[in-house]
Amino acid sequence: MVAFLADGKEYIARTQTAFSPPDIDIRDLRREIPNEAFHRSTRRGLIGIVPVVFLTALCSAFGCYIDTLVIWSALVGPWRQVLKWSLWVLYWNVQGIAWAGLWSVGHEADHDNMSPVKWINHSIGLLCHTLIFLPYFSWRLTHLRHHKAAGNLDTEEVYVPHLRSSYGLPPPEKATKSDYREAFEESPIFLLCRFMVMQFLGLHTYLTWNTMGSKRYPKGSNHWNPYSGLFSKDEYAAVYVSNAAIFAMIAGLYYLGRSTSWAFLMKIYVVPFLVTNHWVMAMTYLQHSCSTVPFYRSNAWSRTRGALSTIDRPFLGWIGVYIFLGVNHHHTAHHLFANIPFYNLPMAHKAVLPLLGDAYNYDSTPVFRALWRSFVNCLFVEEEGDIVFYKDTMGSAKRSVKEVSPACDTAKQSSLAG
Repeated sequence: MVAFLADGKEYIARTQTAFSPPDIDIRDLRREIPNEAFHRSTRRGLIGIVPVVFLTALCSAFGCYIDTLVIWSALVGPWRQVLKWSLWVLYWNVQGIAWAGLWSVGHEADHDNMSPVKWINHSIGLLCHTLIFLPYFSWRLTHLRHHKAAGNLDTEEVYVPHLRSSYGLPPPEKATKSDYREAFEESPIFLLCRFMVMQFLGLHTYLTWNTMGSKRYPKGSNHWNPYSGLFSKDEYAAVYVSNAAIFAMIAGLYYLGRSTSWAFLMKIYVVPFLVTNHWVMAMTYLQHSCSTVPFYRSNAWSRTRGALSTIDRPFLGWIGVYIFLGVNHHHTAHHLFANIPFYNLPMAHKAVLPLLGDAYNYDSTPVFRALWRSFVNCLFVEEEGDIVFYKDTMGSAKRSVKEVSPACDTAKQSSLAG
């Protein structure tokens, strides 16, 4: 139990070490990766997602027969109810994980990594994401922008930190403890409710209201309306296709509810859908939200620095590897080279790791501990500063930027200029 609540040693080490922004040449990293790592194979891609598809199909069949199994059990009274709801809880949790695997499959298709054939990628991605009520093409467009601007406070697409001014806080030199208490103090039950809303509904509040999204878009921007501000004219058609697929999914769910019962629809789809949202939020939030990993403003940002502002985690062990396709195990390598398919990311990770040194962020903190820690500590960043870290409820950062003496800084700039 103690280990379940403990911070990873890597996280603790970063809190005790001042941050030096990395100056790593992406070309040096590319030279270390074998060319075969970039090879995309339809056969290997399809084989790699067999566990996801099999688990999804198995759970779906199991869910359809839970009530029948309970009847066959011949149990009576409260024991029948115990068996019934135990089986449904089992189904909800396992199917929620399986469908989060479908999100990972769609994510790979999003990057054209399921196959060298584009229509195969889009067909797989559209099917997988539509099944979990995600507009594939709309999300794909903004996700690819995220890869181009990861870690850039000015242009990042999602999980954009709030600024100090967002909470009406005075400047740091004037802020008092009472200012922070007034801004952040809330009852434990309300804090827990906010956390639950983020986990179970956060993905779709982002899609619908752009919560946690970039503030550079006009108010009302969303992933459903092609004219809302997120998309250019040449992207409108893709949004319409995504919406048409979602409407077809709604029609299918409506038919299922009418032909069975609305209670059955809730049990077979809605509840595991919420569990799926939790795991997708957990995966993506923890990839980019940590109080020891920086954000950059544009004049200090580079795509390599942004890619290195991600965190690798042993997310749910073998489940994360085989069902989530290692999306959290090797997320740094994925951001450095997004055109490497998931089954070759371990090869790329192993190749570049010796060159990354302290620029590589790994965290073995258990998932739920890391989630809660980031939720309560990653609140806002300062209005000024080229390199900033999240601050907590008392306006404290877990990490600082290493100070460089003027002489060293001048020598470094001369070296870079040369």
